[in-house]
Amino acid sequence: MIGRPDPHFATHDVGTPADVNGHPVQPELTFRQMVDGISALVAVLTPDGAVEFVNRQVLDYFGKTLEELKAWTSTDAVHPEDRAAAIAVWTRSVETGQPYDIELRQRRADGVYRWFHVQGLPVRDAEGHIIRWCVLQTDIEDRKHAEAAQRETERELRQSEQHLRLVVETIPAQVARSTAQGRLEYVNRRVVDYLGKELGEIGIRALHPDDRHARGMKWRHAWKTGEPWEDTFRLRRADGAYRWFYGRSEPVLDPGGRVVCWYSVSIDINDTREMEEILRSTRRKLSAVMQVATVAELSASIAHEINQPLASVVTNAHAAQTWLSHDPPNLARAQATLERIVRDGHSAADVVSRIRALFKEAAPVKALVDMNQIVAEVLRVLSDELRDNTIILETDLEADLPMVEADHVHIQQTLINLVHNAAEAMHGVTDRAKALLVRSRRQGGELLIQVRDRGVGIQDVTVIFEPFFTTKESGMGMGLAICRSIVEAHGGRIWATANEDAGMTFSFTLPVPR
Repeated sequence: MIGRPDPHFATHDVGTPADVNGHPVQPELTFRQMVDGISALVAVLTPDGAVEFVNRQVLDYFGKTLEELKAWTSTDAVHPEDRAAAIAVWTRSVETGQPYDIELRQRRADGVYRWFHVQGLPVRDAEGHIIRWCVLQTDIEDRKHAEAAQRETERELRQSEQHLRLVVETIPAQVARSTAQGRLEYVNRRVVDYLGKELGEIGIRALHPDDRHARGMKWRHAWKTGEPWEDTFRLRRADGAYRWFYGRSEPVLDPGGRVVCWYSVSIDINDTREMEEILRSTRRKLSAVMQVATVAELSASIAHEINQPLASVVTNAHAAQTWLSHDPPNLARAQATLERIVRDGHSAADVVSRIRALFKEAAPVKALVDMNQIVAEVLRVLSDELRDNTIILETDLEADLPMVEADHVHIQQTLINLVHNAAEAMHGVTDRAKALLVRSRRQGGELLIQVRDRGVGIQDVTVIFEPFFTTKESGMGMGLAICRSIVEAHGGRIWATANEDAGMTFSFTLPVPR
């Protein structure tokens, strides 16, 4: 019940209130209107803590009568978890006369608990005795939610920072942050462990002396332009050994585009560099081995190619003798025969000089050549081998092919290898005709040459161009590797595909000059 307030509280030193027209106004009504107009919950308690008066907001919030609220310590008006603390704080305030201040949850009429900031101030008489307690209860539920959300955000931020720090510290790379001017501000643990120095001790002496100038030039350029930069350099380990690193630095820019700081990541590539050097050394050795192996792999075809003009020289020499022994001598026929001898001698010498140049790693002697003519020459050289092995030879040569710039002997030798391999692939084939097709075509800006056989084939076509790979008992596995080197040196491509019916097709291209 809301009764008349105590005269000492309601009218003490107040006088008789009046309205704007001077008419008397009841003090009780004026006080009630005042406190009912406050948005917070207001209550007046006796000196010993009994509820004496509440404003309308209290009754509306709790949905209880004044009489019910007087027993607040034993009802569900205060959350059970907060009730003991509220009673303890209130008891202490009554005993000491100190203001009452606590945050607690109070039950709304619909059963929902909301947080309130409760403040109790003592009202004293002229002698200083407490005659009332004025209690103000402010709803802080939204603030609590905001604080909880903020705490959750801060917790997640701390977890994110901890996770990020853990990532930075455990990532298999050296991480550093420096100022816009390049002064180190942070390094992760890997940097400290590798260099054996703490942040303040790290300086340019950690760099290999031969790398300092070049790295300094790159840094100065990045500092002037604000652009990311990268470098490979050597760092001195704590034990004095130098290892190669690849480093990249990225700037952090402010809204105005100015560099705030630099973040750098350095990855140890020493093992990779060593493997690359070993690979280069192996390639050099392999190249030398390939040159030596070329003699064994190509000796038969080279001998055949040289024997052809030499045999022709001998035959023509005998013919010249015959023409000259006639009475009278047939000088015209002898002259023509001698010209063929000179031609064949130059041809043999040219083959020898080109082979010598190949073994000396000399650059290819390129000139405009007719691929169809080279195909014809190769098939003529190998005609005996193909005939002896009962191989049916077919050609599909496109007419009016453009000339290509190539080393005549090298391309000729490539074709000899491919045709010779095709012939050997058909040794032992008895269930089908042994047929070999040589085709030439123009495809865009390239000439395509194909050698197709009906031999036994091979399942894995990706390894047949690798050095030392062979399916022959006596082979060295260098022929196709050499073919690839020659074709690629001419700017072309070479590959192999398995035929649908039987055998393989070897193809290579050469670029057509513009």
